[in-house]
Amino acid sequence: MLLKRSSISPVILRLALASWFSALTTGCVHQADPRPSWSLTTLQGNPVTIQFEADTRAIVFEFLSVECPISNRVEPELDRLKREYTPRGVAFVAVYPNAGDLPEVIREHRAEGSFTPEAFRDPQQTLADQLGIKVTPEVVVFTADGRQVYRGRVNDQYAALGQGKPAPTRHDLAEALAGLTKGTQMEPRSTPPVGCRIQRIP
Repeated sequence: MLLKRSSISPVILRLALASWFSALTTGCVHQADPRPSWSLTTLQGNPVTIQFEADTRAIVFEFLSVECPISNRVEPELDRLKREYTPRGVAFVAVYPNAGDLPEVIREHRAEGSFTPEAFRDPQQTLADQLGIKVTPEVVVFTADGRQVYRGRVNDQYAALGQGKPAPTRHDLAEALAGLTKGTQMEPRSTPPVGCRIQRIP
């Protein structure tokens, strides 16, 4: 997955599929590249463009928030899936769209939870609006040809805020990734996300 920093002399940040930055190289993205791309902002405030690399099979966008209890509850499962599926060509992108989730708050939150530290902000909620994200947590899975093959909840532990069971009985995101990495023909699938509404920009 390529991260192109928006500047006069673009710098491409290659985000290792294990979800940490493995190399920093100077270059630019060819304008005719047909692969899909999405714009976000690093926790350092740098605009980046996220694109597929040749060996990336899928990208999972994880829309999260610091304060939402359901979002916090699913993050350990997301980290587990990241460790399992990164070697199989799946990249995971943690996105914080809430206006109140400032960079220092996100860093502290991820450190306290022992989650992988890499995360991005969607400060103008551009990507959230583009993908129709209304609540956190919600995940969206794209394949390299731009198809959206899954969106919705991570698992079925919660039917609504405050209405949860001790443990999930269905792991929807894991099922989608298992089928995808086995080469199964994926039909687009969605489930209703359950969580906290995004704090909209005034």
